[in-house]
Amino acid sequence: MGKLMIDGTVDLSQFWPIGESDADTTKILLTVSPGAVQYHPTDDVPRPTTKYDDACVKSFGQLKPVIKDGKITLRLQGLDAPELHYQPQSMKGKIYKGQPFGSLKGSGLVKKYRQRQAETATVRLGRYLSTLGASPLPCRFQTAVTDHEGPADAVDKYGRFVGNVFVNGIDINLEILRQGLAIVALYNSMHPAEMDACLEAWAIGKTATDGVAQYQTRMIGEFDPQLLYQSPATATLTPEKTKKFIHPKLYRRQCTWWAYRKLGTFKGGFDTYLSLFPDDVFYERSSMRDEGFLAATPFQIEKMVKAGRQVIYAPDEIVFKEAGSRRFTTDGQEIREW
Repeated sequence: MGKLMIDGTVDLSQFWPIGESDADTTKILLTVSPGAVQYHPTDDVPRPTTKYDDACVKSFGQLKPVIKDGKITLRLQGLDAPELHYQPQSMKGKIYKGQPFGSLKGSGLVKKYRQRQAETATVRLGRYLSTLGASPLPCRFQTAVTDHEGPADAVDKYGRFVGNVFVNGIDINLEILRQGLAIVALYNSMHPAEMDACLEAWAIGKTATDGVAQYQTRMIGEFDPQLLYQSPATATLTPEKTKKFIHPKLYRRQCTWWAYRKLGTFKGGFDTYLSLFPDDVFYERSSMRDEGFLAATPFQIEKMVKAGRQVIYAPDEIVFKEAGSRRFTTDGQEIREW
């Protein structure tokens, strides 16, 4: 098992309410110097790599660079924070019982919606990072990679680098979980040691009195279209106190389901909507532990929810399936090797 390491800086002004970043996605401005991106093979020493300089993902049929203007987008591994600004996704081309979902364009429903506690979590993360040093804050991005899978192992299908961020030797991912600013979110792309570290931090953070994780609920309420993202220019931070939020992964799907119900082109319940995505699966963590990653039974995401209302599993009881990813050069050639 090798490592990918990227040295850079975090601009703290990017976090809401100054900027737009939330508590689980951030931008790192890469240090403009030789060796800023390093690959450390399992049985060798770290070495600079340029494999990402010309790398892209295919997004909606277009090639999207993974490094743009000296910046990379990160998904902080092992956690998921309440959504600060999520928009319903287009289901154009999807059909249910002969009825097309259609497009949301022009419906007035494509807005940036938010969950309770998203603002609180983001503000508290920004404040915590500011105690570690002045902005821009020097940091290191690091992620474990399986050597034979090549550079694609570090980046998801959206072009986000997935891993951990270290500041002054502190693992920020684990600190976010310890402080209860996000819930734990495990994926089968994570190595067992990475999962264990996240679970240990989550055991502390899920009841942290100053965190928001304690307000995560397993009862799915009505979608609230009045909860909208506040742009930094006009934002007013209101105490969210003990307001509840559901698992962000389910909230994102509820948001799109609600929009199409409102549009009138989908009349089924939330559980029916979840059943339309056979590749959206998870595993029981206990099964993965006892039977192994390859032997564990995959469950469709609809099995997370009973009667469209009750979430059956706690966040630390499940492992989500990571969607496969591939990297390409700007001329469309796949990047397979380091």
